Amino acid sequence: MFKKTRIRLVVLNTIVFFIILAILGTVLYLYMQLRLFQQVDGSLLTEAKITKEVLQGDPFAGNQRAIDRQIYLLLWTNQGQLIQQMQQQQPILNTDVDVFRQHLGDDRTPDTVALSGHHYRTLSVTVPAGMTIVTPSGVVTNGFIQFIRNVDPEQNMLDDLLVVILIGGIIGGVVAVLAGFFLAERALIPIRLSWDKQQQFVADASHELRTPLSVIQASSELLLRHPDNSIEEEGRTVYSILKESKRMSKLVSDLLTLARSDSNQLQIQLHPFRLDHTLTEIVDQFRQLAEMKEISIESEIDDNMEWSGDEQRIRQLFVILLDNAVKYTAEQGKIKVSCLRLAHHIELSVEDNGIGIPEEDLPRVFERFYRGDKVRSRVEGGTGLGLSIAKWIVEEHKGKIHIESEINKGTKVSLTLPIR
Repeated sequence: MFKKTRIRLVVLNTIVFFIILAILGTVLYLYMQLRLFQQVDGSLLTEAKITKEVLQGDPFAGNQRAIDRQIYLLLWTNQGQLIQQMQQQQPILNTDVDVFRQHLGDDRTPDTVALSGHHYRTLSVTVPAGMTIVTPSGVVTNGFIQFIRNVDPEQNMLDDLLVVILIGGIIGGVVAVLAGFFLAERALIPIRLSWDKQQQFVADASHELRTPLSVIQASSELLLRHPDNSIEEEGRTVYSILKESKRMSKLVSDLLTLARSDSNQLQIQLHPFRLDHTLTEIVDQFRQLAEMKEISIESEIDDNMEWSGDEQRIRQLFVILLDNAVKYTAEQGKIKVSCLRLAHHIELSVEDNGIGIPEEDLPRVFERFYRGDKVRSRVEGGTGLGLSIAKWIVEEHKGKIHIESEINKGTKVSLTLPIR
């Protein structure tokens, strides 16, 4: 599965890189061509302007800076017959004249002509109306003046640029493939982790749901074997079904909470509330449950503590922590709840002197479905999701949670919540 995905990512990254490289190379080549030929075309247009001014008898037409590269002038009749070559140091071969004849016209748009391994820019203009040109061949009143300039340096520069772009494209392609493999591998790391976590989550959830479902199924089949028995006679079986149903309902609720939190569908609703009142109420509720196990609960909660957060989630958080404390504290044990307001944050803690958590299990206590003593946890009704939900609630409130514990000495859960 991931192999095909990696190949697709590599191909996609390479194609995108090639497209970007091709676009940039094309834009660079066209820009350089435009800039280089703009200079050549400017010199041709300037020469054409000067020539017209000379023909019109402008005495200042010759007071122009000389063009740095020779421009050939060819005089043509309207029928495309060459009359004369003017101002040339080296005449154009007659065999080449036929090529330039094909680019006559008064469109005033310079053309590029490839000729015998050389490149020229040519511009043709009509003889100004009313003007006459006297040549050894006669008088010309209607015809064309063609301006030609060699552009071999510019064309060679463009050819070199094209070679550089192609070589750079090949090297860039190789780099793109290698980079594509690297980036694809890096991109797949969180996907693999998420996939593995999801697979583990599904496997653990299936395992946890299978136990209560098996108990419910077995108990239901047992009831069907004795249809004439009264509810009192089958009370233990009915109680077993009810107990496992409640356990499965809680498990499904916790799973739904975590699934919604993973997909960002579950949002924290912040609003001001009295944190001290909420904690005191929860402690009083658990104090009654703790008395059944002869466990004492002490509390140290600052008064007048108004705080902005999600009250329902904070209730859920402390129910989880106190439920764990009561569940794993032996008879005649002690639990201490503390909530202190400091300058910039609130410190809360739930401490007990219960059975504790092994040191090797501490780094994994917030993992979903992780339970150090699985047998004992199952007997106590735990699912291994409570601390995962607690951590999510704390982090959504931009806080931190930390657990310290020693075997047979107790556990302390410390929370830090920022004051908004």
